[in-house]
Amino acid sequence: MHLGARSLKTGAAVTLALMIAIAFGMTPPIMAGVAAAMTTRPSVQRSIHAMIQNIYGNLIGALIAVAAVIFFGDTPIVVGLTVVFVIALHLKFNLHHTLTLTMVTVIFIMSSGMSDNAAFLYEGIRRFSMICIGVISATLVNLLIFPPHYEKTLYTQILTQTTHLIKWTRLLSGGTSDNRKIKQEMAEFDSRKLKIENYYHWYKEERAFRKRIKSVKLRRTVLFREMIHVTQLLHHLLNELDRNENAFRLLPDAFRETLRIQLSGLMTYHERVLLKFDGKIRRKRHEEQARKDYKQSSALARLFFAHLSSEKTDEWLDLLPLISTIIDYNQHIEHLDRLVTSYQAFHQKANQMN
Repeated sequence: MHLGARSLKTGAAVTLALMIAIAFGMTPPIMAGVAAAMTTRPSVQRSIHAMIQNIYGNLIGALIAVAAVIFFGDTPIVVGLTVVFVIALHLKFNLHHTLTLTMVTVIFIMSSGMSDNAAFLYEGIRRFSMICIGVISATLVNLLIFPPHYEKTLYTQILTQTTHLIKWTRLLSGGTSDNRKIKQEMAEFDSRKLKIENYYHWYKEERAFRKRIKSVKLRRTVLFREMIHVTQLLHHLLNELDRNENAFRLLPDAFRETLRIQLSGLMTYHERVLLKFDGKIRRKRHEEQARKDYKQSSALARLFFAHLSSEKTDEWLDLLPLISTIIDYNQHIEHLDRLVTSYQAFHQKANQMN
């Protein structure tokens, strides 16, 4: 079992909300804790957005709940119809993310049991205040206690995904892979791909307020986007290689070996570009090695079509998507390398990941 920072911050937010509610003598304080637990978000930007939306949505729900009790009473039928009306209103104004907490607020306010309208109105304000305490507590904890930094996590996830994809691509192109094992790994690759995309969106949502940091953040966002795209091309390449494994093995030995060597060189190039971004490889050494490993995509295309024209069968046409993906992968690695070089030229002090 692994407890992440978000789990710990949820507990801290609940504790803070309960302590504030108890300090102000609000009962039952558990509602402040429920609101805090339900509004903890994975990023600071989302927490602030969720806080504003939840306060707005719960205010609408609280006003409707108070009006419903004053005019129609607090019978179960009235409570149920009020909840339905609040749901419809929230969907109309695109506040569906706040629906769960708002419904809790409506039921919480309408179940106070007060018969006097003035007393009920005061109780409604007090109970709504408890919800606000929970929502604000969750945002403050996310801002002040271990604020999320997705940059390092995102880079690590990309590097891990790339390393595993390279390993299995080499095994598959060399004809030494275990077919049953690679099917299991494919599911892991898809799962990690979704994680990478989530981390990228969370990182992109974070706001930088200082001009220098904002400039670095924008450039790194572009870099991460291209890293993810190149990794996805490698993922697609592995899928194509797996899908056309038999056709690949039926290629003439000389051409298959040439293709395997060039693909291996491209993957080595890809790996070095990622390490270059993190400052773990010397730029001069990288450029020297790239000239040895890297082959022009046009050369690969010419070689493939030369072999294709010499064959009397159309079976090789199945490999066209694979060759196309390799060429695309080739071009985007080169583009990523240029982006990293440009980034490091402008931000020498921010080259390495923190």
